[in-house]
Amino acid sequence: MSHESKIVVIDDDRGIVLGVQMRLRHAGFDVSVAYDGTEGLELIRSQNPDLVLLDVQMPNLDGLAVLKCLREDPDVVTPPVIMLSASLQDQQTALDAGAHYFLTKPYRSSDLIDAIASVLPTSASV
Repeated sequence: MSHESKIVVIDDDRGIVLGVQMRLRHAGFDVSVAYDGTEGLELIRSQNPDLVLLDVQMPNLDGLAVLKCLREDPDVVTPPVIMLSASLQDQQTALDAGAHYFLTKPYRSSDLIDAIASVLPTSASV
């Protein structure tokens, strides 16, 4: 699988970030990571990624606040966002906030790749 698509991963759990980063790079994606919402927003604004993987529950600026900031920023075209959470209760809130997809932690690598394939623009996944 060769993608060249840029993905930003934002999650405060460094172990999860490392695992996701390795899986996505192995699948052919260009991956950048951030460990909190503020750092993630800066990364999205500077890199203009094709997709964002965003944890819902993080200290300081959580994933829902990040998504809200992106949607309200007229200078940023919000990329597709896959929200991740250990709490299924976050699913409807995340989708209502504009997430394109929701995955409950823990999830299988194949589920993550399938979710990415389902939301990436066709031109980015070629």
